[in-house]
Amino acid sequence: MPDAHRPPAADPRSGPGARLRVGAWVLYDLANTVYAATLTFLFTPFAAIVLGGELTGIGLVQFGSMLLAGILVPLLGAVADQTARTRGYLVAATLACIAGIAGFATGGGPWLLLCFFVANVTYNLGLLFYNALLPAVATDERAGRVSGLGVGVGYAGTILVLAVLLPLGVSVRTKFLLAAGMFFVFALPCLWLVRDLRRPQPGGGTAVAAAGRSLARTLRDLPRHPALAWFLLGNFCLVDVLNTAILYFASFTGDLFAPAIAAGTASLFGHVFAGPGAAGDLLQVMGLSLNGLALPFGVLLGRWAERAPLAVMQVCAVALLGALGGGAWFGGDSALGYLLTLVVLGSFGLAGIWTAGRKVVVLLAPRERVGEFFGLYGITLKLSVLGSVVYAVVRDAAGCRPAMLAQGAQLLLGLWCLSRVRLPVPGPRGATA
Repeated sequence: MPDAHRPPAADPRSGPGARLRVGAWVLYDLANTVYAATLTFLFTPFAAIVLGGELTGIGLVQFGSMLLAGILVPLLGAVADQTARTRGYLVAATLACIAGIAGFATGGGPWLLLCFFVANVTYNLGLLFYNALLPAVATDERAGRVSGLGVGVGYAGTILVLAVLLPLGVSVRTKFLLAAGMFFVFALPCLWLVRDLRRPQPGGGTAVAAAGRSLARTLRDLPRHPALAWFLLGNFCLVDVLNTAILYFASFTGDLFAPAIAAGTASLFGHVFAGPGAAGDLLQVMGLSLNGLALPFGVLLGRWAERAPLAVMQVCAVALLGALGGGAWFGGDSALGYLLTLVVLGSFGLAGIWTAGRKVVVLLAPRERVGEFFGLYGITLKLSVLGSVVYAVVRDAAGCRPAMLAQGAQLLLGLWCLSRVRLPVPGPRGATA
């Protein structure tokens, strides 16, 4: 039958099984947050011990892996658009990342850093393909809400690491294997059920070449779309701080409160943190509070992001400024002050920036180039690693407080860039920026 006489196909985003696919997509956010939490609460403290207490090596590997991911992300985003095989790429990236996590359990310093490099590159490539599947499970009108739900539920992955893995009475290397298993279990529904809505096209060298040409055209055209350019630069600055916070939260908290714990003066709501295991107990409380708050914040901010995604990002950037200042001021002296500033304001900022950023990309990207635009967005996520290197170098040279306060410069620059962004007015979808 000619195509013109075929009845219009039902939109799978509203048909049978739509909620199941949304749930599967959201659950992947939980899975990949297990990786982020493993880095924060297990890998970074463990690797610092293995590497003799220095963080600079971790910061440099973080920089190198994110640099490679930043180079690959826009090209592979365009390839995903050319081939419409996004799910297959997500499967490959996810399995490679899981293998890297498992590798944390099997070797010493150089091998540990190599596995970190592999896991970090493939984790970030997986995020590209995962984000590009958002239009496959949510219409434009519901994209912000579904994204916010994913961010909120995703923080349950950190809660699992803190509540299950961190206190578990096994070796850290065994915990790495368990984290790899958790990642796989929670990622499997998305890998199985969610697929690109477009018909798959042949891959290979032709697709790569076409993707390269398409990406080059997009980069050449970027100066003609100032709103998109300013958004990408502003997002780069904000995510720079988020990446640093995720990587070094456990190290920062431990450094600040170590003297108070040793002296028996660290207390929160009448509970004194002292003696063996007290540092881990305090970190668990702060981490659970951070991520427990981020879950409802993500859902709440997802609804606001439907109406005003840029306002969400700006308010969250201001909250992060307050978190940095409060954490540096109260850290080590007042656990309650630290909780009310760095933890509460930080969880608000973390949840909102991820949620609203995805929504802005959906608004700016034409449907046929959504993977490519998410590739450009991915550059701001992957290459925003200057903060992690700055933190590591300043911390090793001058201490953790100056290292944390140094992150404020990126936030201020990001706020200024976002103030110059103008979103397209509601109407027919196009490539306006």
